[in-house]
Amino acid sequence: MASEAELIAALGEIFFHPRPDILLGIGDDGAVIRVSQHDQVAVADMAVEGVHFKRSWSGLAEIGAKIAAANFADIFAMGAKPSYILITAGLPKDFSVVQIRELANGIQAECNLVGAVAVGGDLSISETMVISITAIGSLEARKKAIPRSGAKAGENIVISDLPGWSAAGLEMLQSGKVLDTPAARRALDLHRKPKVGYKKAALLAESGATSMIDISDGLHSELMHLAKASGVQFSIDPELLSAIPDFKLLKALAEELDTDVWKWVLGGGEDHHFLATLESGIPIPEGSWVIGRTNEGSGIAVRGIPAGFESGYRHFG
Repeated sequence: MASEAELIAALGEIFFHPRPDILLGIGDDGAVIRVSQHDQVAVADMAVEGVHFKRSWSGLAEIGAKIAAANFADIFAMGAKPSYILITAGLPKDFSVVQIRELANGIQAECNLVGAVAVGGDLSISETMVISITAIGSLEARKKAIPRSGAKAGENIVISDLPGWSAAGLEMLQSGKVLDTPAARRALDLHRKPKVGYKKAALLAESGATSMIDISDGLHSELMHLAKASGVQFSIDPELLSAIPDFKLLKALAEELDTDVWKWVLGGGEDHHFLATLESGIPIPEGSWVIGRTNEGSGIAVRGIPAGFESGYRHFG
C-alpha cells in the first residue's frame, strides 16, 4: 500500500511543468499563479465511481482524461481557454503508485490538448473512488464570456458534432450486449474517453456565438437550458441532424441493438460537444452543423420525433 507522500510525489513528477506564470505549484499549501489582466472563468466537475464511471468498464487513464475533459469543455463553452486545474481525489486505501500514475497520465494527456497545467489539489482515503477537478480559464480572445442567455430569435442553432455515441457505448456496457463492429468499438471508445472538439468550440466563439453550452447532459436537456435562459424558442429540424455524416452509422448501430437512435441523439449525454447560436448570415465554422433556428416564444420544438427521448441525465431525479 502506497503512502500519501509516495502518491503525491508521483503526481508531482507528472504534473511538474515550469512556467513563468506559475510561481509555486504542487508541494506547498497552495499554488501561486500570476493571473493575466483578462477575465477568468472557473468551473468544477466531480466524478463518482458507480455513478459516472466503472473501473471494470474503463481504464484509469480514460477515467482521468474524461473528468478533465468535462471541465475543459465547460471552459471552452464560455469562450475561454483553460489555464490551470486543481485535482481533489478520494482513493481506496490500496491504491498504488502505478495506479495513480495511470490516472494522472490520463489527466495530463487531456491537459496537453488544451495547454492547461495542474497546480495542486488534495488526496484522501475513500471507500468509493471520487475525483473532482476545478479548472480556471482565461478569456484571452474575448472581452466577455459567452452566456447561455444570449440567443435571440432568428438565429441559427449550431452543433459541433453528432451526439449519441457515448450513450450508445453506455447502453452496450449496461446491457452486456457488446458488439464487435467498427461502429460499436467507436461508441465504446467515445464513452470511455470523449473526443472533445475544442478547436470547434474556439471557432464558434471566434465566429461570434451569442450563446453556447457543453451538451454533457444530453442535447434535449441542454437545448432547454439555452431556451429558458435566453427566453426564445429553440426549433430543431431532425432532418438536419440526420444529415450529419455520422448519423447513418449511428442509426445502423441502433438498429443492430434494437433501439431507437433518437434516444441516443436527443437523450444521451457525456459527448461533450458544443451547442451554440449564431446570428443569421454568419458563416458556419467548418466541421459544425446547423440543426435548427431560434424563434419568438419559449421551450423546444422538435418536429416529427415521438416524445420520450428528451430526459437527458439528471443527478437528482
